[in-house]
Amino acid sequence: MATTYTYKRIAVVGTGGYGWHFLHALARSNYFEKVRAVTRKSGSDDKEKLARIHALQKLGVEVVEYEQKTAEAFSQTFADIDTVLSAVGLAGVLDQTPMIDGAIQAGVRWFIPSEFGVAHYASVWMPFTSPLASKSTIEQYLAENARPKGLAYTIVYTGLALDYLDPRSLGLKLNKKATTLVGRGGTPISFTAMGDVVRLVAEIVQRPTEMQNRTIRYTGSTNKLRDLVKIVTKSDRGLNVKIVCIEEAKAKFCELARQQDMQAFSIYCRLLLEEGLGQINRLGESLDNKLFPDIHPESVLHTLGRLMENSDAELDQLKKLSAKRVATVISVTDGLGQMHHPDTNNLSDAD
Repeated sequence: MATTYTYKRIAVVGTGGYGWHFLHALARSNYFEKVRAVTRKSGSDDKEKLARIHALQKLGVEVVEYEQKTAEAFSQTFADIDTVLSAVGLAGVLDQTPMIDGAIQAGVRWFIPSEFGVAHYASVWMPFTSPLASKSTIEQYLAENARPKGLAYTIVYTGLALDYLDPRSLGLKLNKKATTLVGRGGTPISFTAMGDVVRLVAEIVQRPTEMQNRTIRYTGSTNKLRDLVKIVTKSDRGLNVKIVCIEEAKAKFCELARQQDMQAFSIYCRLLLEEGLGQINRLGESLDNKLFPDIHPESVLHTLGRLMENSDAELDQLKKLSAKRVATVISVTDGLGQMHHPDTNNLSDAD
């Protein structure tokens, strides 16, 4: 007799960022029999993480820790679990390889890798491999290793979440009502508010029959960066808009990346967005919004307006959280030596 899987026992890997919000939503859904948080074992001095774990346990979330990033360690944490939802940060994307192997060993039936952002399209501008390329590596690994061994998977693309990023990474300085555009700022970008991403994923994991073994592309709105500039500066031709040419931006990126300066990541993001790599259906792929009629997404224009009402302290906190996420993804390669520009003084974001 065939085994029937209810998919009501779920584990979320990661307790910060999206993981924190996923766990809250799943614990409150009344759908799951078991919600488990899987997290790296922390020291007694990590008070912030210990506080998160305590708060999750009060919600009824089971917390399981692992010490080594091995298939065996992950297999133990996934015991008695039907679905694994990964919420690791960009720096930990490749750690999902042993995670997937551990899920297969534990008999997990469904794996959702950490995407929840832009799809990886190869850049023709930048002469080295994008940090986002690791996502493609995981997708390929799933296709070649997971499904043949009985592990279903789902890829979820939602574009950028402006309320999860430091807006300065897009060149938007909210407290100064100023912006720096790389190029014309006229290419489409997919945006989905963080809360809508959480609602989307919470719904996906409750619809396994429809959602397995496919890619979901969902966006709250598609806008051009110059649309956002009009809101920040109250004018698309005001004195607070600085425009930097593509070649100058490339040169500034190289200079800062060699210094391991995190401002390089901001410039890197803007270059990719201007190239068009921020649109999750850049190649004409269909969006799947119609599959989720009960989600009424917030447009990025409303998200930006909401952020501009935040206090300086709230914006500073967003910057600190964002800095933690990008600190390890500045990639310096030999390809950087291929680009040089003598005039690189007009793209500083230090202020």
